[in-house]
Amino acid sequence: LPVGGSESLRSYWKMYLPKVLLLVYVVDSADHARLPVAKQLLHQLIQSNSTLPVVVLANKQDLEGAYCITDIHDALALSDIGDERKMFLIGTHVAEDGSEISSSMKDAKELIGQLVLETQ
Repeated sequence: LPVGGSESLRSYWKMYLPKVLLLVYVVDSADHARLPVAKQLLHQLIQSNSTLPVVVLANKQDLEGAYCITDIHDALALSDIGDERKMFLIGTHVAEDGSEISSSMKDAKELIGQLVLETQ
């Protein structure tokens, strides 16, 4: 179930979280200013469930100035998430016109499908 990240929708997150099999969290790799907020929100979301699998999609990797995967890992403090949960960080991008699906997006789709099957 996709639930957007705008401020007006964030109040709904806790309502849906107990019902999810895994959390797919998308961040904008090129928006450095918003990564501290993304970190805070991610850690708040997962604090009540120590085993919920998390897939972080670091989107817009194709843009100039985008943080690389290791920078995203550090900015979101993913090493603080703990060893009890499955956690994945995948760099992604999509062509502006949507004509091409990158191999990273295909890999992310396959991983998410596999994780859903494992948790059912």
